[in-house]
Amino acid sequence: MGTIAAFALGACVALGATAAARADAASDMAGKKVIFVPISMGITLTEGWARRMREHAATHGYSFDVRDAAFNTGAMSELLAKAISEKPDVLVVHNPTVQLLARQIKQAQAAGIKVLQINLQSNQPSNAFVGANWTRIGTEIAQDIVKECGAGSGKSGKVAIIPGQLTAADSVMMNEAAFKVFKDHPEIKVVSNQASDWEPEKARQITATVLQQNPDLCAIFGHWDVHTIGAGNAVKDAGLSGKVLVYATGGGEQGEACKAIENGTLSAEWSYDADGQGRDAGTMIDLLLQGAAAPGGAMLIAESPLKVIKAGPDYDPSLCWKMPPKK
Repeated sequence: MGTIAAFALGACVALGATAAARADAASDMAGKKVIFVPISMGITLTEGWARRMREHAATHGYSFDVRDAAFNTGAMSELLAKAISEKPDVLVVHNPTVQLLARQIKQAQAAGIKVLQINLQSNQPSNAFVGANWTRIGTEIAQDIVKECGAGSGKSGKVAIIPGQLTAADSVMMNEAAFKVFKDHPEIKVVSNQASDWEPEKARQITATVLQQNPDLCAIFGHWDVHTIGAGNAVKDAGLSGKVLVYATGGGEQGEACKAIENGTLSAEWSYDADGQGRDAGTMIDLLLQGAAAPGGAMLIAESPLKVIKAGPDYDPSLCWKMPPKK
């Protein structure tokens, strides 16, 4: 009995220490300031991230503000400059290109502000990164295209690539990975590699032109589901649904990406699960506010798990997530 009592007392002390540590952590974060500067709000990707980051802020008592650049890169640089002048504890940035915000990320860190990059990286390393492994995604989609359009498929092997921005991190890394795969498969021919500037209508127009020039096109590789849906609509308009495969990457939200897969606008999406990314970003912010740092000045990295969502009999709606209605 004495042994049991001693064990119970020790357990209580341990639990008390754990509770005290949690209280100290919450106290350390309370009153601190986090600013998020996304490429644009009003899309499920960034709205999903912000929702989860706000939840963490509310739980731990720090402030969370969003500065919406609304797809305007000039405005984004100005918003970031203003955010740096306010000296937040953590700055969360969503890079439209690998170079645009590099100098300002370095400036923020020099001022003692911790910087978390989300999903799209800059050439400038920061304290932390949460996001997709674009090299893996580019490789896997290219391999699937080879399987569906390459030797022995009886198809043309022609592929159109539609990046959002040619100098965005996802496009740079996915193109590099895809072309590396295609190099070993000369039957695959990339007939177009034009950026849509993230706009569905521009992606639709690009695709319509490519289909006029290449009616035997086998596949489209779009670098983000929102604008790739525009490309998928052009395929439908041309009466080529089911004949031209439309690949996309994205956050895997039910009402957007998965709906497009269900209705045949997209053939497949390599989803990095925006809802999960938002939770990971919130956790990373919590850690940064408590002083977490990688050894030797390296970036702390949380790589997003991938979910491959495909149309057809294997379609699995449980791989999608649903954005709850705003209260």
